[in-house]
Amino acid sequence: MKTIQDPASQRLTWNKPPISVLVIKKIHDSLVIQPFIDLVRWLIWEKKMSVYVESAVMDDPQLKTNQLFQPFKDKLCTFREGMDDLTDKVDFIICLGGDGTLLYASSLFQGMDDLTDKVDFIICLGGDGTLLYASSLFQQSVPPVMAFHMGSLGFLTPFEFDNFQDQVSTVLDGHAALTLRSRLRCLIVRKNETITAIEKLSKQNTCHLVLNEVVVDRGPSPYLSNIDLYIDGKHITTVQGDGLIVSTPTGSTAYAVAAGASMIHPSVPAIMVTPICPHSLSFRPIVVPAGVELKICVS
Repeated sequence: MKTIQDPASQRLTWNKPPISVLVIKKIHDSLVIQPFIDLVRWLIWEKKMSVYVESAVMDDPQLKTNQLFQPFKDKLCTFREGMDDLTDKVDFIICLGGDGTLLYASSLFQGMDDLTDKVDFIICLGGDGTLLYASSLFQQSVPPVMAFHMGSLGFLTPFEFDNFQDQVSTVLDGHAALTLRSRLRCLIVRKNETITAIEKLSKQNTCHLVLNEVVVDRGPSPYLSNIDLYIDGKHITTVQGDGLIVSTPTGSTAYAVAAGASMIHPSVPAIMVTPICPHSLSFRPIVVPAGVELKICVS
């Protein structure tokens, strides 16, 4: 008789002691400033860790004027985030200025810093949106994420900040419980693109890994959308309505549940397909295996 492992029994283990951490805080929220300072100061002085933060954090006016932040400000490591890769979008560049202008133009084509091999784990201070943003920074594998609840929604943020020292120490020691979450690989293909172009797109920024969901909707159009749904190359149905939501188990508690779908436990390997306001009485949300290839075509 085959026994299925209880997902709650999974534990985080380290091949070597973690030495670097990425701290992501909720932006434009004054309530996160002091916890952020307390956490970063403790990680640097007590745990002797290399702490990475977004470059925008160093320009935060509330942190710039905070005297508690100044002693360890220079010990923080920063990275470039949120920059589009212009390599295949621009044919040539025209600079109006001096050497500094040319150097700046050159820097635009360096893209976003790759943190995959630099960060051992991530700590988020905020709500679910902060964690989703942290996930979007890693378009390959994602380090373990520890999320403290400091936002409006907390489906994905189980930790309270009151005793953060004990909880972070448990993670560093490798005794923390672990929940594995799947992501969707989304490839955007434009009309009349060839197979060669599609293969090229899969290596560029038109290929995304998403934690919550992929939504195809009618946008600002006042008319119903007609969407063909294929699973592993086989046509399943045509959806007439406002759109379609393809969500992971993690995303089943987001837009999908608001559209009438059920919630899926994050340890269940599945994909939820949910219509948005379908012009049909028979189309209900469906669950398909996690390994299938979904193709969504707009008619």
